[in-house]
Amino acid sequence: MSVSLTHSLHLQTLNAFYNYIAFLDPEAFLTQLAALELFPDEHLLLPQPNILTSFEAVAAGKVDKAVVPLENSIEGTVSMTLDYLYQTPDIKIEAEAVIPIAHHLMIHPAHDHDTAIEKIYSHPRALAQSFHFLNGKYPEVPKQDFASTAAAAQRVAEHTERKIAAVANTFAAKSYGLKIIDTNIHDFDQNHTRFIVISKSEICHTAETDDTNHKT
Repeated sequence: MSVSLTHSLHLQTLNAFYNYIAFLDPEAFLTQLAALELFPDEHLLLPQPNILTSFEAVAAGKVDKAVVPLENSIEGTVSMTLDYLYQTPDIKIEAEAVIPIAHHLMIHPAHDHDTAIEKIYSHPRALAQSFHFLNGKYPEVPKQDFASTAAAAQRVAEHTERKIAAVANTFAAKSYGLKIIDTNIHDFDQNHTRFIVISKSEICHTAETDDTNHKT
């Protein structure tokens, strides 16, 4: 996935004058993925527990910019982001990126593909968005809500002895060394999330993301 800026700007312009970038962690790794697409220097990324702390970090000058979710094509706008944009007029939208969402079922590599799964973990939204597949192929397997898809993947990685699975993206699978056994199990193909880069800069830019062939 490549990122391009309108108004004859380039990504180098966005990266030219910054030190630290805040992002939500572990927001299904999706915010981190968006941040990495916009700002490839991973060592400059600082995780934040929620949207409020991301705004506060920018307002206090602890970071130069922050990447936060603005809207999802299925769930709609992120009201908290809109509220803080309204409440902090000195913080501007500098750029944006659209990240496609793809859910996969993954297990620990110590187990075989035909392993009888005991339980499936994921964020409630990911479970809901994969409802038809999960209930079609694994109708008897209990599904348990987790704080995020990343946390669900971490749970599977930390419990080698258990035959459990997680619904998450490929970034989570790679990060925790998990094996994907079912790909693209989401019910809707046009699911994506729009992220914005916020800063106290007076100059606002708009970024467009080409998500062709990008899988999460």
